[in-house]
Amino acid sequence: MGSAVDWHAFLDEFRGFGGKADNVMQRKGALGMGLFPIDPSKPIDLFVPDALLVPIENISLQDGALAIEDDSAFPTGYGNWFRRYQANYSWGAEGRDNTLAFEEGLKALPEAILTLLKRYGLYNAELRFPGKDPDQELLQRFLRTRCINRNGRSVIMPMIDLLNHSPSAKPYDMSGDGIAVAGMHDGEVQVRYNIFDPLRRLIGYGFNCVEPMAFSLRCQIQHQDQEVLVRPGVPDRPLQPCKISFEDERMVIQQPLLGSIRSPKVPRTLFLQACQAHKGINANELFDQIHQYNTIGLVNLLRALEDLEEPIAKQLRNVCLDQLAALSHHFGQRDDLLNSSETSRIST
Repeated sequence: MGSAVDWHAFLDEFRGFGGKADNVMQRKGALGMGLFPIDPSKPIDLFVPDALLVPIENISLQDGALAIEDDSAFPTGYGNWFRRYQANYSWGAEGRDNTLAFEEGLKALPEAILTLLKRYGLYNAELRFPGKDPDQELLQRFLRTRCINRNGRSVIMPMIDLLNHSPSAKPYDMSGDGIAVAGMHDGEVQVRYNIFDPLRRLIGYGFNCVEPMAFSLRCQIQHQDQEVLVRPGVPDRPLQPCKISFEDERMVIQQPLLGSIRSPKVPRTLFLQACQAHKGINANELFDQIHQYNTIGLVNLLRALEDLEEPIAKQLRNVCLDQLAALSHHFGQRDDLLNSSETSRIST
């Protein structure tokens, strides 16, 4: 990271391309490197116009540096600026080293833990970081932690991608002709990346965070005479009833919400809504079965991690506890929504 003079000169260049970066400085905080207001009594203003967003397929490593492969569609000089930005403030500042340390830490876990993570649909080293082309694999992991979907494409948003995540912060403003973050901030400027749960936040982004929701692990259970497969992850519309289908006579449930700190009646409500169209299901019992499987799965992970001293093991122990806490927030149901199928009133 350069000096304050270098930073302000760098921001002036960015503004010359049509971006905004006002009243912000980069420094290390409780969450690592982040952006902070220079003067907390004034609003910050960050904006990356669509013309400066870089599709991830147009980013490559050039002599170890992260660069735009073809910069002909960007303003003159932007490719050079982007390369220096990555070298001094993002990929080269700590992004590469942090990503590598996390991936190597995961891959070095004992086989018993790797087996559990694979069984629960959380991590598969053979698919994610096989080691056949380490530089490219590392680049792709880094880009996935920094990109955002804009108009159907995964893009990097320089300057704004330096912001750290908070589940209580506002999301990016994507209503205009670019991506913006603005407003008053007493401390670090944070944004809500997306809706995840603690487990997916750690595995996907490499850091722990107390997220307010919990979604299911991968599990296979028997419900009465029906074989049930629950596919893991976070759906695009997390506050809508999960999708249920049948494949080879097996019921397949997609990414059900199991816990919500802010709305504990919602998880069971959404699950009951999803099951209404399917006869022969005791929806309450099935929800409890999936919930039980998740609780036992997290306890199994905690037991396997108990005596390990590596940093990644500590992160995983913490995330299991955070996931269990989020998972525990479910009780009752919303009869008004069950009778009307109105889920749009549920707030994130």
